[in-house]
Amino acid sequence: MFNKTVCKSSLIKKTVILTVLSSIFLVGCSNDQNYKREVDGNDDYLTSAALKPLVIPEGIAIPAEVADFYVYTAETEGALGKNVDIRPPIIPIPTVADAYASYSNGVVTLNAPANSGVWSNIPNTLSRNNIPISSSDNNTIQTANAFIVNENEQSTVQASFVIRRQLFGDTETITVGLNSLTRGAQDISSNPIEVQRSVVGLFNAIMDDAAPPSARMPPVKEKKDEEEKQDTDKKSE
Repeated sequence: MFNKTVCKSSLIKKTVILTVLSSIFLVGCSNDQNYKREVDGNDDYLTSAALKPLVIPEGIAIPAEVADFYVYTAETEGALGKNVDIRPPIIPIPTVADAYASYSNGVVTLNAPANSGVWSNIPNTLSRNNIPISSSDNNTIQTANAFIVNENEQSTVQASFVIRRQLFGDTETITVGLNSLTRGAQDISSNPIEVQRSVVGLFNAIMDDAAPPSARMPPVKEKKDEEEKQDTDKKSE
């Protein structure tokens, strides 16, 4: 005999199971951030066979070789396929007046007025980002290892930094560099992209905190021509 209660209960159980499985699948997809750093496309070229030398039968005349069409073979260095990091590099952004910043060989260099307050505010920035200071004086700050969390990454990196200052009259030069950089048990301090993202990321956090209030105000929207015309008409009345 058909039992509606049993049938309804079974349907509810199946629905619950499917819902749970779907939720797990969606959570897994949302946590997978690899698509932000991987090339999207076919990479079958990585397994393609190498070119074979052309065999010319005896008695066959061939045209003279032309260098314009020569296919060079060389050893490929660096990452290939899904291992190519396509994330754009970040650049240092100075936010105080009369300042200049540049990045080179794992170090960000800032030239700014000595009274800009950048140096004195650095301990606050480190504290806000949960980066402990291991030692400091008037011209050098060294941090202990800290986990650098990035919302776009599945795994965090652990880094320690060294920040130095030199005074030249009314200007100061501040440099931000790394002491160490690891992801889990892997040392990634030789990976130029990871180094740049970590060093410039901390520098920009420092500059964000040092920015004057005027730099944080949204730009005032300019009035449209029609609005300006209306204002002019009202004044003329």
